[in-house]
Amino acid sequence: MEKVRHLHALDRISSYLPDRLKRVVSRMDPGKAAGLEELRINAEMPLVGVFSGFDCFIAADGSFTCRHDQAFRVGREEVEELFYRLCEHSVYAYQDDIARGFLTLKGGYRAGICGKAVYQGQTLKGFKDISSICIRIPRELKGCAEPIFPFIRAGRHDICNTLVISPPRCGKTTLLRDLCRIISTGSEAADFAGLRTVIVDERSEIAACYRGVPQNDCGPRTDVLDGCRKAEGIEMALRGLSPAVIVVDELGTGQDAESIKMAWNAGARIVATAHAYDINDLRERLGFGILIGEGGFERYIVLGIRNGSRWVKVSDAYGNRLYSDQAFRMPDGVFRVHSHGAEMFREAESQAACTSEVQGHPAVPGERDVRNGETVEQGF
Repeated sequence: MEKVRHLHALDRISSYLPDRLKRVVSRMDPGKAAGLEELRINAEMPLVGVFSGFDCFIAADGSFTCRHDQAFRVGREEVEELFYRLCEHSVYAYQDDIARGFLTLKGGYRAGICGKAVYQGQTLKGFKDISSICIRIPRELKGCAEPIFPFIRAGRHDICNTLVISPPRCGKTTLLRDLCRIISTGSEAADFAGLRTVIVDERSEIAACYRGVPQNDCGPRTDVLDGCRKAEGIEMALRGLSPAVIVVDELGTGQDAESIKMAWNAGARIVATAHAYDINDLRERLGFGILIGEGGFERYIVLGIRNGSRWVKVSDAYGNRLYSDQAFRMPDGVFRVHSHGAEMFREAESQAACTSEVQGHPAVPGERDVRNGETVEQGF
């Protein structure tokens, strides 16, 4: 079923692609292409496909290779043509999105844009001479958060303030989106009624709104502040939308941290993500110490990738491990691409950059496993 959905996703991408690129994509092996997460298209450079934890080049016949000299090379005119197609031939209509460096497309796709920056005074107005485009293929994986949700539930009508932590490209936003869906919808299995939720979607990645309509299922009680800065959006939500829960992606500044504290003081729960390898890594960043420890987040979900497989661990604020899955499979889709047996995938995976679990860097010092009522000291 996942392969069928993914082929449909590639068909949608193809509608934007220039003819030569469209033919290359159409020739890709469906089984291997099902794991494709990004298509990176650079002018006068090899075509690159990004998978779970590694990338490789794509040849003109649609095959995957580790050798750049065997890859299909994209022409400068093709990048320019793709850009105009993504803008529906109306750059002016998409000017605000272009100035943010990406376009959100129907279906939840996102196209990152690189080129020569154009400024008006101190304000970035957009780009010209487009040099590369990165198309991210959406993965709305309903159900991936269901094994984790019971550990952030705090009652039939309440949840714990929760922070999802991982390095880039390890599934934070995918997990956050499904947590939002469950929180908003409710869950009979978890005996949870559902809560009013607001997403402050600064990068348009969670709900992926297209012309005001969320392209992802974030639940029936969810309002979306699309393209709004987190600090401003949290304040707007508290003033006008009376949320029980506020969902935000990629906390990164001291101002973000202050806004989180403001939401807590107003009685709202927060579910958020942040780029980090572990809690200690995050604690050392300017401004984030106020969110960790007493009076801070109550649950920490740490994600990573080992040998192409995702893992997940959930801890409370005191370092007690509540849940652990060393071979975490997001249902219906996120899997080890190289399991198809291609030697190229095994070779490419060995060069993966997203080796998220770093030896000797525990998520929580002195973390304890309290599953099944037992307390056992153990390393991360």
